[in-house]
Amino acid sequence: MPAEVARSFHERTSHTWRSVRAAGHDLDWSDRPLPFKLYPDLPLIELPVQLRESDWPALDALSGDGPPNTPLLDLQWLASLLFYTAGVTRRWARNGRDLHFRAASSAGALYPVETYVVCGELDDHLSAGIYHFEPLEFGLRRLRDGDHRRALAEAAVEPAVSSAPITVVLTGLPTRTTWKYRLRGYRHLWWDAGTMLANLLAQAQATSQPARLLTGFVDGEVSDLLGLDRERELPLVVVPVGTPGDDARGGAAAEGPRHASVPVRRAEVDHDLLAVHRVADLPTRRAVLDWRQSMQDLRVGPATVISHPPALAPFDTLEEVILRRGSTRRFAQSRVPTEALVWPVAVAAGSSPADFLLEGETLLSHHLLVHQVAGVQPGAYRWTPHGPELRRPGSFRGEATALCLEQQLGGEGAYTAFHLADLERILEKGGERAYRAVQLEGGIASGRLQLAAHTLGLGATALTFYDEDVARFFDTALEAATVTAVGTPAYDPRSGARPADSPPARLDDGSLRL
Repeated sequence: MPAEVARSFHERTSHTWRSVRAAGHDLDWSDRPLPFKLYPDLPLIELPVQLRESDWPALDALSGDGPPNTPLLDLQWLASLLFYTAGVTRRWARNGRDLHFRAASSAGALYPVETYVVCGELDDHLSAGIYHFEPLEFGLRRLRDGDHRRALAEAAVEPAVSSAPITVVLTGLPTRTTWKYRLRGYRHLWWDAGTMLANLLAQAQATSQPARLLTGFVDGEVSDLLGLDRERELPLVVVPVGTPGDDARGGAAAEGPRHASVPVRRAEVDHDLLAVHRVADLPTRRAVLDWRQSMQDLRVGPATVISHPPALAPFDTLEEVILRRGSTRRFAQSRVPTEALVWPVAVAAGSSPADFLLEGETLLSHHLLVHQVAGVQPGAYRWTPHGPELRRPGSFRGEATALCLEQQLGGEGAYTAFHLADLERILEKGGERAYRAVQLEGGIASGRLQLAAHTLGLGATALTFYDEDVARFFDTALEAATVTAVGTPAYDPRSGARPADSPPARLDDGSLRL
């Protein structure tokens, strides 16, 4: 099952010193993409601003431990899940423009991933239907009435979707990210989706609600169910969430209405990117099952299991950590405790409940450049399920900076984590669609590492990189999926705000300058 398109795409979008300098790409600020998908003709269903949050420590949730009791899964709980996955947590006005930063990081603050909900009736406050989450106004817009969970279950070839109280579907609008990152922006779709899923999975853990990532599905049927324009918006992952309840009654027609939405930018269709994505689409249920089996037959490496989380973290809930999280812009070159490396990297190296993995496995391997960690000799390390293994001693701050596209952040923190994968083997076995899985898990690993670092009062940021230089430096055939730098912030980060503390915007009040 050769993946010639994915391999060619990966090579064409790999950064080198020469390709970055020869790019000659100027941003057209007059065509900067709109960071929100807006349905002007559909009424807003306001979500409750008083959220149903967990009281469970982030330290435990990220270590894989949940509370003994599960909360009521109602509209307040859904509002909390959506807010801490994709909601607006910070609002700034700068240069005559309102900037809205969200609960999960996004390269260039472009936010190319949209969030949909397919649900049955929730506690008499939300009828069964298909909804689009609008983070700016903090509400839902109903795209379709009725219980469509069975139709989605058939498209995802997963019966559990039919009985899950809610299923979150993430989609990508490539034109938002290709505006800046061009064809490499396709990778960013998956990295950003993975970072959001790190938040979502941690919230599910903090409330003992099951969640599963379905990356194999009949693409056309999911698109039709949500009423997506197939040339402009791509379904990325289907995530059933919550303790199963009553099975959906009856099915519904797969194709839904396509409601008018505000154009994202003038050039809305990226044909080269669309071709890369389409070749990996799965046309039938049999194709979905075959792909999942091929991925699970890989027998990839064991994930890390956390036995004893550190005792040095404050008793902050996961929600408090997500509000505090933000991409660190400057690191202080200061020493961090040993636990500030071992536990966060163990969190990042854990397994995900995904259809392309067997339990306890991961597609990723992790290499580290350690700069200033107590009890850990500076040098290059390979992460093992038992901890870091020294491969080459030495001070590599300069090399870390160079590998991270010469960004100072890459080398000024306490350590830099490179999340790698045996892409050649994975593509050979899993075919074109396996490329999506690698990039998605890379985003999850980076998102988890960022959450874990902020849990310990540190900072973190995801960075881009020179692809071949990373492999060459670590003397490996593995290839980089994502990179994350961790350290002590050189400033006091400002925490975000909950919806009750920062009232959501309303699009008809004339105050927004998007």
